[in-house]
Amino acid sequence: MATSRIGRAMKRRKFLSTLGAASMGVALPRLAVGEEAATKPCANRSAPIELAGMGLRQLRQSFHDELFRVVLPFWDKHGVDHDYGGVMCSLDYDGTLINSDKLLWFLGRALWVYSFLYSHFGKDPAHLEIARKTKDFLLRYGRQADGWWAEKLSRDGNVLKPFGGDIEGIYFIAEGLQEYAVAAKDDQAREMSFTLLKKLFRYFNRPEFRYSGPDFPNLRSDGPCVRPQGTWMLNLNIATQMLQRWQDPELSSIADHALEAIVQRHHNPEINLNTEMLYFDFSRPKGEERKSRLGHGVEVMWMAMDEADRRGDRELWDSCAERMRRHLEVGWDRVYGGLAQWVDVDQGGFQWPAETPVGTNFAFHFVGEYNYMKTLWGMNETLVGTLRVFERTRAEWAAQYFGMAHKTIADHFSLKKRGLPGYVLFTDRQFTVEAHASRQDNYHPIRQLMLNILTLDRMLQSTT
Repeated sequence: MATSRIGRAMKRRKFLSTLGAASMGVALPRLAVGEEAATKPCANRSAPIELAGMGLRQLRQSFHDELFRVVLPFWDKHGVDHDYGGVMCSLDYDGTLINSDKLLWFLGRALWVYSFLYSHFGKDPAHLEIARKTKDFLLRYGRQADGWWAEKLSRDGNVLKPFGGDIEGIYFIAEGLQEYAVAAKDDQAREMSFTLLKKLFRYFNRPEFRYSGPDFPNLRSDGPCVRPQGTWMLNLNIATQMLQRWQDPELSSIADHALEAIVQRHHNPEINLNTEMLYFDFSRPKGEERKSRLGHGVEVMWMAMDEADRRGDRELWDSCAERMRRHLEVGWDRVYGGLAQWVDVDQGGFQWPAETPVGTNFAFHFVGEYNYMKTLWGMNETLVGTLRVFERTRAEWAAQYFGMAHKTIADHFSLKKRGLPGYVLFTDRQFTVEAHASRQDNYHPIRQLMLNILTLDRMLQSTT
């Protein structure tokens, strides 16, 4: 991994050239509207723009109303702990509190959400106060004497589960602290976020690393080092956010390593998809060579596009946008709609491990090439990624997938039609709605709404 700048540039040029060849050599599934629609831009850029059946102003207003009239009031009433600080995410669809435990993942995410909300949407003191109380709760109760962080806390701060190896929750603390540093002009929070990200990357980027998180509970602690793409994604996304504001050579190195891992190492040119699991030396574990977590493929590409923007690298941006399209076209369920969770290419009889998403009581069992669990977060990332592509290129494929994802959320994940404020987070292929849930998501839906409102603001400004 100790690669010179020239060596990295040469490898990236080689990567970009092979991407084009791989894309031409793989038969891509097409949308029903015809072969050309997946790649060609809209012919008339001066014509009025419609997405998901709405003009840009109407779409922006719908997102704004959902954020400020539905989602944030739901969390303010049911999830935000105004007394002790932080959030409680074990909520049913109507906001009924299932338990008051506070998981590190969701505390860090809340710190980022309310800090970002304050900085970009009106500087409401109430939002900064929620962020401050979350930060204070974390620093008072979450930090352990050994330098790690407890994974689960009670409502009033008692440790329910000490650090057991799940570093991804700590990544969200780093992300939240750097955003809070901007909102509150808090230099101490900024320095703490830098220190955390650097420590996490050093821990992660070593042969002794063993993944211990909720996404892959069956990985053996006594097995070889297997590193998921999702953790590289956290390194890249957080480093990009920091580097957009501050310069730091070690953070730049983290971004370099993470970008290389995502766009070169995790990409399997034989199937033209990103695979999720690699050994420390970036070789592919047996059985994982053709297995792609499709929502991550979409999410990580828009994050790589953000890093490409920071670097001023349009060629890399275009390549990542094309790969996003590839993951959507392979993963979209042409029968029932929505994005499949996984594909194991050519493995028609594969029996997927039972999956119980974190914080829920659901269990999903699938047999075949596809794991058809449908997720709200996957739809949220599709909306973010495709709108970014459409903003820049006006590509018809981006508009189509944006519209389909928007409709899928409205028809199957939102519970407004049932008179409930919450969302279905996980469901089966046919979108069966369970009677109750035991968790709501305080991150992906809110992030999607905020980021897409800002994207629509840019688009509206450029068309006036």
